[in-house]
Amino acid sequence: QSDGKRVSQSDGKRVSQSDGKRVAQSDIKRVELNLTEFRKCTVSFQPPKAQSKWNTKPIWIPAFPTSLKDSVHKSIISQLTGLTAGGKSYYTSAKSGLRYCHGKTETATCSIVHPMVEMAGGPDEKSDLFFPEYVMGIRNPMTAMPAFINEKQIKYHGETGQMSEDGWRKFRDEHFNGLIRDWKSFFKAWTSSSYTTGMYLVYEELHDVDQGPKALKRLRSILRNAGFVVAPEVDVPCIWFNAIGEDNIQQNHMIKYEYKDYIPGYTKAQKEIFLTTLSTFVDKSKGNEELTSILQTYSNTIMQTIRIDEIEYVNGTLMTSQ
Repeated sequence: QSDGKRVSQSDGKRVSQSDGKRVAQSDIKRVELNLTEFRKCTVSFQPPKAQSKWNTKPIWIPAFPTSLKDSVHKSIISQLTGLTAGGKSYYTSAKSGLRYCHGKTETATCSIVHPMVEMAGGPDEKSDLFFPEYVMGIRNPMTAMPAFINEKQIKYHGETGQMSEDGWRKFRDEHFNGLIRDWKSFFKAWTSSSYTTGMYLVYEELHDVDQGPKALKRLRSILRNAGFVVAPEVDVPCIWFNAIGEDNIQQNHMIKYEYKDYIPGYTKAQKEIFLTTLSTFVDKSKGNEELTSILQTYSNTIMQTIRIDEIEYVNGTLMTSQ
C-alpha cells in the first residue's frame, strides 16, 4: 500500500487512491477470516458476587490514545474478572465517590495517558494505591497518530467517520514532531518509574485472530497474580472475540486500520523520521527484549507498507512533490 493503492485480495488488481478520491470498500473483493468457531463460542465463567471491601490494587494501563480503545479495555476486563466496572479511566469521576480509579466498586485496571496529560506527582506518588506492575498499551505510531487525530475530530469537532484526507494532511504536517514526541514520552515516563513492566499489550496483536487470545492469556495471568478472580483460561478465546468484535477483527485483517475511506499517508521526510526515531529507540532499549522486538516490527512495517503522500502543507501552503 506504499503508493496509496488498495489491492484486491482475489485478483490482485489495484484500485487507485493516489488522486485522493475515495473508493467504496464494497467495490473491492476481500478474503475474510473464517470465524465460525468463534461465533459459536460461549463463556463458562460465573462472576463472583460483588464485594463491598477488597484487598486488591488496580493495575495501571498507560497508553498513547487509540492504542487500547476505552470500550475494548472495559469489555476485556469486565469479562476476564467478572467486575462490571473493573476497567476504569483515571479521568472519570462520579458523585458516588469515584476518583482516580478508586471508588465504591473494585477496580482491576486503570487506563491513563500520562505523561501526555500530566499526572501531578507522576505515578510514583500513588505507588501505595496501585499494583507495582503496569500493562502498557502500545501501537505502531504510523496508525496510532492518525487514529488519535480522527478520534479527536469526532469527539470535539462533530466529525462523523473518517476525517477528510486533506484535513489529515494539514494536521499531520503541523503537528507531526509533537505527535512523535508524545508517543515516545510514555516509555520514558513509565520505565523510569518505580513500577515494573508486566507486559506490553500490543494493538496489532490484540486485533489478530492468532495473537489476540495469547495476549489476553498473559493479561489474565497478571490479573490473577494481582489477586483478582479471573475467568478460566478456556474462556479466553471467546472473551477476546466478544471484546474486539467480529467487524473489527475482519477490518484489521484486511486493511490494518479502523477507517475505510483512505489509508493515511506520510511524506518521505516523515517516513525517515519514523525510522530514525525507532532505530534510536531500539538502541536505547537493548536490555528489554520484548520492547525491542515490538519496535523492530514497527520499523519493518513502516519500511514496507507506509503510504508515501506526495502532497504536504508547508507553513499552511499546499505543496506537491515533483
